Amino acid sequence: MIRRLLPVVGVAALLFVLCPTGATAQTGQATTHQLTLVHQSAFVGPTGTFTAEISIGELPANTKLDLVLYNAVTTRSRLDRTIAGEQLGTAVFSTPTIALNTTRASVTLSLPISDKWPAPEGGTVLSESGVYPVLIEATAANGSRLDSIVTHLLRLPTLGTPTTPLSLAATVVVDAPFGASSDGAPQLSDTQLARASEQFRILSTSAATPLTLAATPFVVQALTDAGDSSPRPDSQARQTLSRPFVAIDSGSLMAGERGSLIEQEYAAGDNVLAAAFEAAPDHQTLVLDPSVSPAALDQLARLGTRSVVIQASQLRASIVTDESSALTNRFLIEGENGTSFAAMANDDTASSRFVLTTDPILGAHHALAELMMLHQEQPGTNRGVALTIPAATDTAALSEFLNGLSATTGAPSGSVGNNVLQPVTLDDLFARTAVATSAQKPIVRDWTSNEPTELGPYGTQIEQAQWNLLGLKSMLPEGGELIAPIERTVLASAEVTLNADDRAAILSNANQQLQSLTSAISLPTSQKVTLTSSSGKIPLVITNTLPIAARVRVTVSSAKLEFPEGTTYEIVLEPSSTTRTDIAVTTRASGAFPLDVEVASSGGGLLVASSRIDVRSTAISGFGLFVSVIAGLFLLVWWARHWRRTRRARALVVADEPSPTTSG
Repeated sequence: MIRRLLPVVGVAALLFVLCPTGATAQTGQATTHQLTLVHQSAFVGPTGTFTAEISIGELPANTKLDLVLYNAVTTRSRLDRTIAGEQLGTAVFSTPTIALNTTRASVTLSLPISDKWPAPEGGTVLSESGVYPVLIEATAANGSRLDSIVTHLLRLPTLGTPTTPLSLAATVVVDAPFGASSDGAPQLSDTQLARASEQFRILSTSAATPLTLAATPFVVQALTDAGDSSPRPDSQARQTLSRPFVAIDSGSLMAGERGSLIEQEYAAGDNVLAAAFEAAPDHQTLVLDPSVSPAALDQLARLGTRSVVIQASQLRASIVTDESSALTNRFLIEGENGTSFAAMANDDTASSRFVLTTDPILGAHHALAELMMLHQEQPGTNRGVALTIPAATDTAALSEFLNGLSATTGAPSGSVGNNVLQPVTLDDLFARTAVATSAQKPIVRDWTSNEPTELGPYGTQIEQAQWNLLGLKSMLPEGGELIAPIERTVLASAEVTLNADDRAAILSNANQQLQSLTSAISLPTSQKVTLTSSSGKIPLVITNTLPIAARVRVTVSSAKLEFPEGTTYEIVLEPSSTTRTDIAVTTRASGAFPLDVEVASSGGGLLVASSRIDVRSTAISGFGLFVSVIAGLFLLVWWARHWRRTRRARALVVADEPSPTTSG
């Protein structure tokens, strides 16, 4: 079984790369595909009628249409050949030829069956349950084949026949690739939004069928932002899995030491899903994509993961000692540190049927045939299978498949049989399915994952963005609604389908959003302060125009000022207000000099604003005053001494002067 699945390794990436584009591929049939399946009976009871509505395309009016029934196939490998239109075996019945009427776009073919003779009119007897190939062939008037398709009649066991249905946990993946808009915003196209909305609408019509949903939160948020209410559940019959905000390459993020980003992706994704689905998503069980490495799996364990669905193509064939239980029994896998996880292998072959065909409805019925064939190959109690329906699945195929799951007893065929499939959620699958053992011990299977790729410049870019977000959150502890769009933009940059340029553009957009918040906190562009004494306070005015309080750290520095109360201040800025803080300073000298001010987030992680205050001091310092006093005293002494010398000199001149003589 596993050896037959290993060639699907190339397909496995497609199965969980959640990308609707490039979803189809040619099958092995060399036809023009003018015939396509519109609808057919999913399961047929022992005495029911198989019907198939066929679109005839542009086939000419003289075309003849035949339905040929072949003996049941007994193995999945043989089923694979019949799906390719090969090795159909022995024909057991053919309905009367129908001449096409070109005025109608489609024609319905009917084949009544019975479990015993006589055969019903226009039909045949199928005494055993099974998967019967059905060839629908269009031929020209000259007998040449124009086109054909091969589908299958799934005949159910008769009521009362001992049959244990196979528990089927179908996980519907809802995701879509997106790109960066002209301003760098992550954006889904209108087409992708409409497609996702239709997927949720289809899920709502199958509300009674137990299902598991793996919806990418980015898509859900985009629908919510667009006013689309389709994601809201109509019932609780489905299980919703926790998902990262966008599809990420977990292994590469771990290898690039960005494990914290994985945690942030899941935390943000949980918030989106809980709001949209009105219930918290399930962390315990996850469907893994091939990028999840053993180290990444250990990271998920820290988030609560205990059970996983892994692609069958990731299992090492050499470790599988019981091939029959590889798909239908639980087993164990281990993370990098030896942590054990309960695991189920996804049925890659059945999953691939949804995307490897140009006829989506036919692909859905091929998947149902694969599942019934698995039930027949591996009968027994406590058997189950995990089936991931890829995001690339055509919405018509999704609808057709879910319709089939809602009628596993064959009632729409006009006859009820024992059902061979029992739809369940993933949690129920792990509860109902037996554990594969070897030597009475649970089998631990070895597994592989994609090789991690280098993050390149993105590693540094996302680290800075994470740091900025951390700073913003510390500054605005009540700003969840304001910060959430920025955080979601940062997380969207990790989308696995983006190229380096788109990632850089999205992170640039996130930075612009961040700056629009931080710019709401500002300092005066120019401020001058004069100090008239050696110590004083400089008024600092900070404006906060945000509608919420902001916690900031103010840092001051100057080469000629001392700060007796410290250089940092933690301040709460009230909403829509101006806050004044007085900075205590002591001057070291008189004159003019700058005072640099920085405002950052609380803790200092994110710079918010900066300014320079021009300070002029007219005060004399203590040393200057001392020098001035000494100089004044010296001048006073000099002046006194000079005055005394001058006075003495004048006195001496007067005493020595001779008496004037008189003439006779």
